[in-house]
Amino acid sequence: MKTDPRTFLPDGTVTQTYSIVSPFAELMTNGSIGTQALFGQRFDVITKSDDNAHGALYSVLSGVDRVDYIGSLPMADIAQGSFTPTHIVHAVAATVFQAADIKSKLLGALPRNATIFGETDGDFVRVQRVGYVHCRHLRRIGQASARSFVDHAIDMLNLPYVWGGTGGIGVDCSGLVQSALAAVGVDAPRDADLQEAELGRAVSYADRQVGDLLYWPGHVGIVIEGDQLLHANAYHMCVAVEPVAEAVSRIGEVRTVKRL
Repeated sequence: MKTDPRTFLPDGTVTQTYSIVSPFAELMTNGSIGTQALFGQRFDVITKSDDNAHGALYSVLSGVDRVDYIGSLPMADIAQGSFTPTHIVHAVAATVFQAADIKSKLLGALPRNATIFGETDGDFVRVQRVGYVHCRHLRRIGQASARSFVDHAIDMLNLPYVWGGTGGIGVDCSGLVQSALAAVGVDAPRDADLQEAELGRAVSYADRQVGDLLYWPGHVGIVIEGDQLLHANAYHMCVAVEPVAEAVSRIGEVRTVKRL
């Protein structure tokens, strides 16, 4: 996978480091959405014009030096420079307020796994040029999550299915898996085939258990309690739960089962 055009950045490529400054931004590849970049994520620009920049988006996990996706996005969604984040959003979304008061004006929201730099102000963290985010929606960088990645994935039940989505306004199948794993500090590739190749160890379909990842060509889902499958899919157009057997009857035979 080293030279996969989705992730390969040749040695010696000259770049400038930027950061995502919109809640999320659509990274385009060959005219289609490749993935969503999240607030605070590192983006190294290779070339740019007045309107757009082409470059390498890095892992949503701070300090992980892995290219997540190569593509282009609007210059308006990035700012030059990088920062060392203090917090990461662990809720499905974190509301942003104008002041350190839940009754103050709502300015927007940041998606799960967005990273921020800010100072604590009572029950809030003040993020410069953004607003105030409640501490209940955040986790300090380096602080372990007390919940499993399956729990974090279930949080996203009924979220809309969005091709290329990682949580900005919805997720796709591999975006759901990547987002849930990132929430517990596990770095994962962006697309299903890359996850299938790199994550965990293979086990038999008959031995599947809660937390196993089921891979089809171009699709992935998570086994949860009761031999149910949690997955973002275009059939339901959301993150849905259905019996594994029902999904197999519609999608086809599972190609690989991975256990983390």
